[in-house]
Formats: sequence, C-alpha cells, structure tokens
Amino acid sequence: MSRRKGLITAPELAARLDQAGADLAVVDLRQQRDDGLAAIPGSRWVDLHDGFAQRRPERGLNYDLPRPDELAASLSRLGIGPNTEVVLADDMGNRWATRVYWVLRYYRHPAAVRVLDGGLAAWRHLGLATAPVFATRDSTEYPLPTNPDGSILATAEELRDGLVAGTFQACDSRTVEEYTGAVIQSGRGGHVPGAVHVEWSRALGPDGRFLPNAELAARLRPFIRTDREPVTYCQGGVRASLTWFCLNELLGHPARLYAASWEEWGVRHELPVDN
Repeated sequence: MSRRKGLITAPELAARLDQAGADLAVVDLRQQRDDGLAAIPGSRWVDLHDGFAQRRPERGLNYDLPRPDELAASLSRLGIGPNTEVVLADDMGNRWATRVYWVLRYYRHPAAVRVLDGGLAAWRHLGLATAPVFATRDSTEYPLPTNPDGSILATAEELRDGLVAGTFQACDSRTVEEYTGAVIQSGRGGHVPGAVHVEWSRALGPDGRFLPNAELAARLRPFIRTDREPVTYCQGGVRASLTWFCLNELLGHPARLYAASWEEWGVRHELPVDN
C-alpha cells in the first residue's frame, strides 16, 4: 500500500480488488454518471451532493457540510458499513474525492479511507480492467455518527476569532481572480483578511497525480507556519479539501477546513473582507 497517508495508486487498487473476501467499496464520484466511460470493476457511483456536499437553496449554499443523518443515509445506500474500506475516485482533479475523504474523516469512519491518486484517468491510462456498468450492493444501516472530529473543521466564527488572536492562518485555494475580487462567485468579492493564496491545482502534476512530498511542501510553503494553524477555504469547501488533504495527510502538518468557505463568508456582511 502507498506510504503516503490517504492515497492509493491504481496498481495498488487493482491488486486490492483481486483479494477475495475484502470488505472494500470503490466509490465513483465522476461528475456525469452516464458519460459513456467504463468504470472500475465493482465500483458504485454517487453524486457528490448526495450526502457529502449538500445543496441548501434556502441558505444559498451548494456545498454545505452534510448532517450526520444525510451522510449515514448515503453510505447506507452505497452498501457501506463501519468496517468497509473505502476508495474514492473522481474525474475532477481529485478534489471531489478529497472532499468525501474529509467528510468521512470528520465523521470518524472507522475503516480505512483512501483517494485514488490521479483519479479515474490514472486507472484508464494504465489500461487496467474496466466494467461497462456500475455495481450494485445490498444496502446497509450505517450508524448515525455522533462524535465528529472538530479538530479538522473551522467555523466562520472560529476562523474570525483565530485570525484576531493570531492562532489561525487563512489559506485561500481559489483562483487568483476570485482571491482579488475580480471574479465574484457569491456575495462580495475579495478574500478573508490576511489570507495567503495558492491555487489548489498547484498541488498536482501534469498527470493529475499529487506531487511528491518535497515538491508539494515547496508549492504550499506560504500555507505552512509553525505559529499559526492553517485553515483552508475556497468557494464551497471542495478545492480547499484537496489543499487540506495535502497539508494534513500527505505532509503531516495539522490543518483545518472552513467547510462553508466563501459561500458563507461572502454573504455574511458582518465578517471582514480584503481585496
């Protein structure tokens, strides 16, 4: 298995699929279920918005943190139990997979969770076996999570207060146009005061896989501080999940995700903005 926490390579996953009796769920997070492209054998598809990044039109949110019951219901439909090892694969530059990874870590899924490095493209690039349709599996009754890990989450209030106290460093993973306010996605343009900027895609190589740790640390150096804990954010907490994954899991540098991100901060006018 990969020595990099939270990652699995395509060859490693292929070998894992050959192990009889493994309680393993490969979750396909491609954007369009019926895109005509083959699937990893045994994988099942789920929409990111079905239990992992919820639409809340009444609050103007498209990627809200799921409630415990929403997550449990989605995992149950996927046939996942507490002891099921989960591998996440997407066609969105690893960022949807890392969002689901973060959610499962936040709600303390007991079994191993891994992201397929390079996503579905890495699997196809190697010419590994595929299936024409997604698999089905009997549903389970996933228990309702009751003890989320608050150490990897920051709320708006916690981020605001941590910035004032000098304990948090805001880390903006959006495009430079969003950061400067030239592009406004919700509410106001600009960025969290004092936020440093490194676009999420800088963590990936040309093949869509995560950079080696030494190179990754160099790219993310503006986010890495010894005196302040990084808090990553983007528009809806998806791109920032990838940055969090790089810091917290791959580099072992404790970090938090501001899950509501700019979707919330930009429309709450009592919160400060720089541009």
